[in-house]
Amino acid sequence: MAYPADFSDAHSRHWEDAELLYDDERWANADQLYGFSAECGLKAVMLSQGMPVDATGTPTEKAHKQHVHKLWETCKAFLRGRLAPQYLPLLPAGVPFDDWTHLDRYAHRGHFEEANVNPHRQAARAIRGMMQTLRQDGRL
Repeated sequence: MAYPADFSDAHSRHWEDAELLYDDERWANADQLYGFSAECGLKAVMLSQGMPVDATGTPTEKAHKQHVHKLWETCKAFLRGRLAPQYLPLLPAGVPFDDWTHLDRYAHRGHFEEANVNPHRQAARAIRGMMQTLRQDGRL
């Protein structure tokens, strides 16, 4: 059974679990969950601003059906003109997940170190902050 998408909740639960793993120095899985947390957060923000979805809450446009390492620029482009002046500066510059891939879930844990995970953690934290600001402003 596939449950309907809830990007906001998925963002939070992936973040919470990533933080537990991070605190236990389990870098590989923490890194994966920071990526999924960020991806879900970006999708929650885009959804609140009119991202088209089907009846299950799944994005209908191919450009929005991406993992965070590809979705980052798509999201920023989508939000330009909608939230750009006030909210886009809350996100880190560049593409902080350009070295992240969902395929790393198959990689050996020895490839992951705290220094590699920290930029992903900080970017996911920035998305959390952006979502909180949008909620406070009644936009999410």
